Amino acid sequence: MNHQPPADDRERLVAAGVLLRYADHRPHPALGHSTIGYVSTALWYELTALAISPDAAAATAHALLRAIAADAVDAALLPGNESAPRDDLYVTHPAYIGPRRRTVWFQRSGPRGLVTAMFPP
Repeated sequence: MNHQPPADDRERLVAAGVLLRYADHRPHPALGHSTIGYVSTALWYELTALAISPDAAAATAHALLRAIAADAVDAALLPGNESAPRDDLYVTHPAYIGPRRRTVWFQRSGPRGLVTAMFPP
């Protein structure tokens, strides 16, 4: 029997403009020492919009995403989520990102897989 992992839809979403590849390969302790491999374009747009100048937009977004990731907690540890799988979804407390308070989700693609940062659907 040939067992293959399911197709990774994230590259299809990159092609469609929904996700961006993220090039920061530093592991994040709050995310189980995983790296962030993808960021939703909506989140990236909001983070770059917080920059003081257009030249600093990417650096600002990188720094903010690292700070947001440092605040993430495993969703399975939150009250009511005790039966959720561990280490596949991390969430943050609401923070002002753009004009209103929003949470950020960090979704793992699979065991020890890359993490995708996004706003909740």
